[in-house]
Amino acid sequence: MNILLLGGIDPNDDKALKFLSTFAHELVERGHRLLGGCRNDMDRIIAEQVNERVAKKGLNTAEFITSYVGSDKPPIHQFGRIIRSRIHSWTSLASPGLEVPETIQEADVVIILSGREGTKCAANWARIARKPILPLTIFGGAAMEIFEEEISQFEIRNRTFLDRKEYEMLNQFALDVEQIAKDTIGLAARAVLSNDVFIIMSFSDNAKWDDVADTFHQACEEMGFNAIRVDETVATGRIVPEIIDGIKNSSFVIADVSEPKPNVFYELGLAQGYNKQIILTAQKGTDLPFDINDMPATFWEGQKELKTKVKEKIKLIASKFGR
Repeated sequence: MNILLLGGIDPNDDKALKFLSTFAHELVERGHRLLGGCRNDMDRIIAEQVNERVAKKGLNTAEFITSYVGSDKPPIHQFGRIIRSRIHSWTSLASPGLEVPETIQEADVVIILSGREGTKCAANWARIARKPILPLTIFGGAAMEIFEEEISQFEIRNRTFLDRKEYEMLNQFALDVEQIAKDTIGLAARAVLSNDVFIIMSFSDNAKWDDVADTFHQACEEMGFNAIRVDETVATGRIVPEIIDGIKNSSFVIADVSEPKPNVFYELGLAQGYNKQIILTAQKGTDLPFDINDMPATFWEGQKELKTKVKEKIKLIASKFGR
């Protein structure tokens, strides 16, 4: 998940520093990527913290930090990937085609911490791009005003998978900033993680595949997700748009390739194109085609075994999103 952290904090505020330290730890442990502007003290501090934790794990910082820098100022740190932004001013609406800043474009979720007038402008860009916005009010600043705007029009503006009660967690008093930082990472993940799981498998009259579909439904339900199989839910009209929407709006995909039908590989290709995590399953003895032969597959013999293995895979995916 690409997390954009916007705003600014007082570098001498111990609570804010403790928050950023815990935030960085949780981000790295869950394998998310930090997006930033590389412009202010908050950008520098969070990048330093992420870099320190990534280095301890022996990993590549460039996989965890990406910053876009305007031409008006030099970058405030040198961690991760630093890319020259094509957008010279976030406050100008004169850019050709009203181009959204790159960090906003790439973000899965935008978290706002304090900030000033520029942060309000960034929040508006996030609204234009229809990105989930999570403004934390614990350190005041622009985030408080942005939260009030979002919560006052929650039913209209909400672009997350959170309900109102969950969203109001952003308005907590700063009693335990470390716990709030942990909660924020989990909240960000739930904001972009749908409860829907798209099922890809053969459309067939064979009762065996109905049993497989039932197993997927049960496994998902027991793990708190809702399995969707397009032939079970499609309304009147074309099925392809239903497939595309189902895959786009799913949290991840379960694909069984035991019976290699054209629809299976078409939908699997769409899922890969949308960069969805895929749980690939196949009955033991299935010969996987060369173009998916390098994908990790879960082979099964009976429905009990299939259900157990699929639930294990779902648990791994869900744990990265704080579920």
